[in-house]
Amino acid sequence: MAKTVDKIKVTMSLGSPIVINGGYMTLDALLAGIIFDQTGDIEKAHSQIPLANSHGLWHGSAAIVEKTDMGRTAFVANLRAMHDLDHELIAKNKYGKVHRAIGLTRRSDFGAVMNSYKSFSAPEITWYATGDAAKVEALLSAVEFIGKRRASGYGQVVGLRIEDGDLDGITGHFGEPLRPVPVELFSGDKTALKADTAWRPAYWHPTNRAICFAPEVV
Repeated sequence: MAKTVDKIKVTMSLGSPIVINGGYMTLDALLAGIIFDQTGDIEKAHSQIPLANSHGLWHGSAAIVEKTDMGRTAFVANLRAMHDLDHELIAKNKYGKVHRAIGLTRRSDFGAVMNSYKSFSAPEITWYATGDAAKVEALLSAVEFIGKRRASGYGQVVGLRIEDGDLDGITGHFGEPLRPVPVELFSGDKTALKADTAWRPAYWHPTNRAICFAPEVV
């Protein structure tokens, strides 16, 4: 009978090109996103990931892929007034006010923009981790698409395998970082690449950034 916490290898087979516009797509980030989608509870999503955790660091690697083809794809999307517009760039009158109020819902007030994304093809995507294999499988088994532009058909998942692994999700066979690891928590090859990047959920929050030993971005 398998132990509750084990070294595991997670592999997803892909049926369409995937968009990962920079970053690492760590396994803990993927699992946290699924938990949040199921519960709507951000605290639970960031605390109940079924992986081992050491000093706040989840034992889940960044995505590992063997790319067979690379390209770019463009999409036109409406700007969001609350998120995409920098009010400092908008012309103001002599009183320091913008000439025209910007609505939050009317498209005519903020228009559209074309975004370009890097896409690539790969037969599968892999992660190494230390965690509860059964719980990881239960969460990932419902995933149909991963990455960005999922609603457009990118990143289709057509298969899932979870096997015994030989890496802990933090360092590789040669001591290289498998995920962003803060300098003070890293015990592998100290000549590895360093980057100022996020290392734990919520990955978007600036307080979760640090100088880390890190693999190359996907």
